[in-house]
Amino acid sequence: MTIVTLLTILVNLYLIFLSIVSAISTSDFHWFDTTTSTASPWLTTTTASTPWPIATSRSPWLTTTTTSTPWPITTSRSPWLTTTTATTTWPTTTSRSPWLTTTTASTTWPTTTTNTTPWPTTTRRTSWPTTTARTTWPASSPSTSSFNKVNILLARNVQLRATSSPSDYSTTITCDDPSILPYIRKDVSQDSTLTISATSDCDVNIRAYNYQAIHIDTVSRLIMTDYSYRGYQLRFVSMGNSQIDIINVDYDFAEFLFLGNSTVKLGGNIGALTVVTRGKGSVDATHVATPHVNATLSGIGSLQVKSTVNMNLIVEGTGNLTWCSPKVQMDVTPDVYGKTSILYQC
Repeated sequence: MTIVTLLTILVNLYLIFLSIVSAISTSDFHWFDTTTSTASPWLTTTTASTPWPIATSRSPWLTTTTTSTPWPITTSRSPWLTTTTATTTWPTTTSRSPWLTTTTASTTWPTTTTNTTPWPTTTRRTSWPTTTARTTWPASSPSTSSFNKVNILLARNVQLRATSSPSDYSTTITCDDPSILPYIRKDVSQDSTLTISATSDCDVNIRAYNYQAIHIDTVSRLIMTDYSYRGYQLRFVSMGNSQIDIINVDYDFAEFLFLGNSTVKLGGNIGALTVVTRGKGSVDATHVATPHVNATLSGIGSLQVKSTVNMNLIVEGTGNLTWCSPKVQMDVTPDVYGKTSILYQC
């Protein structure tokens, strides 16, 4: 190495030293710099090219400004439940969850507004009987307590049947329109009298062991042809067309009043019989064994009566009278006598 080269190197080193001293003298270097605008994990200078992590670098720990960090944040798709996640598979109130929700419209569980659900609703037509449907159950009003007297005020067809036991009794009412059954009167009074008031399109069927008293008004058909009926009073009133069949009776007193067109057959034992016919029907009481008969014929029908002791007859009409009695007292006016066919036949 020559002296010239050595001198050149020394000059260059001196120039470099001067440039460094000049740079240091013009800078504001401090150990603690409070004006640093960056947020480093400790206080650093303003050096921008330092390899130490600064606030804007991609640090390995959590920062609030990092947008691409894999660490979960509030807006990222985290593996646990977040409130802002829009695509989470966890059920919400508006999603079709596997359990019942109130807003689910396509659920298969029956609802009240679904018309095709198999679950019965109040508006569906079921097979359960209704009050307006013509069903076979029940056919009458509820059963009554025991009775031994009958009072029928109005009905169409009436049948009285006798039973062999006091505990065997029943009452059945059947109407063309079952909806009127709740409005039909049927009760038993304190003196054991069964009272029935139905309509002209209702049938009554009564079964009892004892009929001490029978009072029947305004029926179209009366049947008493079962076993022996025993009691102290039997009364019947017919104001229209009727058909009466009464046999096997045993009563102390019986009274029949026919005001319409009635066909009547009476038989049995009666202590005192009273028959009044003011219509145009026919009454046959010749099969009644009775010692006393009070009969009145004031219509245009026919009357046949018979007694074993005496008979009182009042004839005011123009019908046909056939009588039989050992003793008779007949009240017939002369003008009626010529118009009425009165025949004694025993």
